Amino acid sequence: MNWNKLGEVRPNQLITTYGPGSIMDAKNDSVTVLDIDYWRDTGKTIIDNRLANYLGVYNFKTPKTTEYDDIPVVSFPYYHVCANSKCNALFDIRDGFDRDKYIKDKGPKCPYCGWDAYPARFITACEDGHMDDFPWSRWVHRGDSTCTGRLKLYSTGRTSSLGEMFVECSCGAKRSMAGAMQRENLDGLVCSGHHPHRPLDQNKKCKKLAIPSQRGASNVYFPVIRSAISIPPWTNPINDIINANRKVIESYEEDFGEVGLQKVYEKYFASKFTRQEFDEAYIRIKNKIQEFSEIKEMEYAAIVNHTDLAYQRDVKYFKAEEVDINNGLNRYFSRIIKIHRLREVMVLLGFMRMEAPEPEVDDPNHICKLNKKAGHESWLPAVEINGEGIFVEFNKNQISKWMSTPEVMALSDKYRDYYNEFCKSKGWTMYKERNAEYVLLHTFSHILIKEMAMQSGYSSTAIKERIYSSNAMCGVLIYTGSSDKEGSLGGLVELGEMDKFLLLLKEALQNALTCTTDPECFMNLPTKDRINGAACHSCTMISETACENGNRLLDRALVVPVPERESCGYFRELVNELCGTKI
Repeated sequence: MNWNKLGEVRPNQLITTYGPGSIMDAKNDSVTVLDIDYWRDTGKTIIDNRLANYLGVYNFKTPKTTEYDDIPVVSFPYYHVCANSKCNALFDIRDGFDRDKYIKDKGPKCPYCGWDAYPARFITACEDGHMDDFPWSRWVHRGDSTCTGRLKLYSTGRTSSLGEMFVECSCGAKRSMAGAMQRENLDGLVCSGHHPHRPLDQNKKCKKLAIPSQRGASNVYFPVIRSAISIPPWTNPINDIINANRKVIESYEEDFGEVGLQKVYEKYFASKFTRQEFDEAYIRIKNKIQEFSEIKEMEYAAIVNHTDLAYQRDVKYFKAEEVDINNGLNRYFSRIIKIHRLREVMVLLGFMRMEAPEPEVDDPNHICKLNKKAGHESWLPAVEINGEGIFVEFNKNQISKWMSTPEVMALSDKYRDYYNEFCKSKGWTMYKERNAEYVLLHTFSHILIKEMAMQSGYSSTAIKERIYSSNAMCGVLIYTGSSDKEGSLGGLVELGEMDKFLLLLKEALQNALTCTTDPECFMNLPTKDRINGAACHSCTMISETACENGNRLLDRALVVPVPERESCGYFRELVNELCGTKI
C-alpha cells in the first residue's frame, strides 16, 4: 500500500475531467496532470481504426492503473498559503522544492513556520490554453515592481467576499482582493505563455491579455474529445492485424509494390482471410477520413442496415434489434432500434480554456493539443465505454413536409444564420450548418433523456446522446455505458419495447408542454447571442457531459406546440392523440 500517494482518479476521469492541463484537487494539494509525452507507462491499447484514421494516429492507449505512481503531476498553482493564521505566508512552492520531502510530508509545508500549506485560490489563463499564477506581487504593488519582500494572504473573516481578503508585502504595501477577478483591473497584463502541464518547456510568446480566475472555475478547463461507436466492418479482427503490422505492410508495399503486398498477405493473413478481405481492409485504413461527419455517416449506415450480412459478422461490440412500430407512430418515425451491445471509444485530443469546444467542428481554434508522438508510435489517451442504447430514426418524408411550413422555414433560417455567425465569431471554418431539423432532433433527444432517467434508473448524467442530421441522416442515438468490461445492465434498452416506448414518449411530450419558468421560457426566440428558443434547465437542458452540443440549439417549440408558436411543433397532432391535449 502506497500511503504517500497524492490522490486517486479513475481512467475515464483523465479523459473527461482531469486530463493534462486541468487542475485536480489531490488529498492535500492541487495538481496539474502532465502532457502525455511525460507519461512513462500506459495501460492497454485500444484499437479503433476508423477514429485513429481520422485523428492521424496509429492507436489509443488507456491511462495506467496499477494504483502506484501511475500519472505524473506537478503542483499547481505554484503559489501556496500557510494555514497558520499567525503566519499566512504566500510563497512559491518551486523555490527550494524537494520532491522527496514533499511526498514524505504528504503535501506542501510552509518554508517559514513548517505548518501545512494550501494552494492559492486565484490563477490567470488565456483563450490559447496558457495558465499561470495570479500576479501577486504586481497586484499588491499596483504595478510591476522589483520588490522581493515576503508576501502574505489573509482574510479578516467578517464576510466571505473578496473585499475581506488582503495581500500584504513586508515592504508595507497592502491591497484588498476586491476586483481581482476583473480583467481590466490587471492593467493590461499580458499572458505569460506558460503551460504548467509542460514543465520543461519555455514560455511561449502570447499577445492575449491574461484573464483572472479562481482555480476551481468550470471554464478553466474544457476537454476536447472525439468519440466513435465501434461498428462493423471496422470491428473485423483483420483490421487489428493490419494495424499491428502496418509498418511492415507499408515497408513491403513501398519496396516491392503489389508483390510485397502479396508476400505480407501470405505471411500474416492467408490462413484466416481472403485476399479480397485483406485488400478491402487495407484500403479502408489507408484512406484518410477528412471530416468527423464521415464517422457519423458510417455509424448511421451500420445502425439502420444492421440486418445486412456485412454488419452481422462481429457482434462483440455491436448487436441491434429492430422494433415493429405501431399505434400510428410510423407517421413520425421510420425505425426504432434497440442496441443491446455497443462500444464507444472516447479520445482526448487536448483542451480549451474560457470557451467550450464545438464537438463536430473539424478545425476549432484555440485548442491546446496534446504532444503526441510522430509516425508509427503516435497515440492518444482514450477509454472504451461498453453499453446499450436506443436508436430512433425520424420519418424523412414527414420531416420534409414539416420543414416546408412557412413558420418552421422562417425559424430554420434564423437558426442557420445565427449558428453560422456563432461559428464565424469563433474563427471556425469547417463546420456543418444547423437548421430546424437538427434543433428538433436535439431537443427531442433531451426531453427523452430526462424521462428515461426517471424510468430506467440511470441518472441523466449517465445517459448520452448522438445526433445524426444531414441530407442522408435523420435520427438520434441515446445510450449509456460503463468503462468496465461488463457494460450496463439493460435497463435502458428495455425502454425500446413498443409498449414501454409509447409510455416514455407520452410522458416526455407531456412534460415538454409546460415549463416552470413559463411564460418567460416559451417566449424565448433564438438570437445571435443565445442560439436557443424555448429552452432552459427546467424543461430541456441536461448535464453538459451528456449533451453533444453544450446545451445549444434547443427549442421545445419545434417538438410540441407552445403558445404563440402552436404550428411549429413536429408532434403537434400526436400530442393531441397521446396526451389528450388539443391546441
